[in-house]
Amino acid sequence: MQELEHETATIRPLQRDDHPALIDLVRRTWYADFSERIGMLAAEADWENCLARTTNAYTAVVDGKPVALILGRIDSRETRNRCNTHARRYLRLLGGLMRSREGLRAAHEIVGILALDRMLRSRASRSGHDYAAEVVLFALSPEAQGHGLGKRMFRRMLDDFRRSGMTKYFLFTDTSCNVGFYTHHGLERIASIDLDASRYHHDDMSFYLYEGAVPEHD
Repeated sequence: MQELEHETATIRPLQRDDHPALIDLVRRTWYADFSERIGMLAAEADWENCLARTTNAYTAVVDGKPVALILGRIDSRETRNRCNTHARRYLRLLGGLMRSREGLRAAHEIVGILALDRMLRSRASRSGHDYAAEVVLFALSPEAQGHGLGKRMFRRMLDDFRRSGMTKYFLFTDTSCNVGFYTHHGLERIASIDLDASRYHHDDMSFYLYEGAVPEHD
């Protein structure tokens, strides 16, 4: 793909045909240190878990290829029960990962991060922070970075939050992501957890919950 001009990217609602390319983007972004087969299984499990709690989803497309995605949740728009189709697929894929040593490591990483996210949410709640909107997943392929596309996509999700009457939202992130993007856009770090390096992650890592205010106008 040629160098991206962000104006050429079309942002539109997520479609079923977009899923394979975006699952591979998740694999390349967060599971590249696993074998391709295990990385794809882990990425698909992660993807299904995210879709299980997503109500609003957009992708950016260039020349027919998805190059970025943002998934969000607005509690008032959720009509599914907790054990929805995506949640059941996530559990099946997680079970598939547990059939090999490498897969167990990937499954431990996924489940462990979800547990840390719940701990961060609990800490925030005890401090009086309660949220009805979340940025569930946000990722850009390398060729889509540095051209303003991330800002456009983030604004699209915030527009949805505003139209639904949300005033605040939250997201989870960690030191493997570009946390500077969130501070640059005015989000505040509310809670954090630091972990030393282990057999599951080779470097020290920190996990964060960020809170943002939904702008009243564009």
